[in-house]
Amino acid sequence: MTLYERCVRGALRAYKLTLSPLIGRQCRFLPTCSEYSAEVLVSHGPWRGAAFAARRLCRCNPWGGAGFDPPPPCHKDLGREAEAPTHKWTCET
Repeated sequence: MTLYERCVRGALRAYKLTLSPLIGRQCRFLPTCSEYSAEVLVSHGPWRGAAFAARRLCRCNPWGGAGFDPPPPCHKDLGREAEAPTHKWTCET
C-alpha cells in the first residue's frame, strides 16, 4: 500500500469516525459517496479521481438518482478484462 493510498484511506476513516455520525446517513447510493470517493482517488489518481468524486457528490441529492453505482474501472483494469478467458454459458434442460 502506497503512502498516497494510506493517506486517502486514513482520511476516509477519520471522516467516518468524526463527521459522518454528526451528518447522519444521507447518501442515496451504494457504495456511499465517501467510499466511492476514496476508491476513485486511489484507483484513478488525485486529479481524475477528484473529478469523479465531485461528479458523484453533485448527483447525490433528493432529485438525483439512487441505487448501486460502483466506481468506474481504471484504464489499467480494462486490459485485464480483455485478457480474461471467456466462457460460453449454456442452459441445460
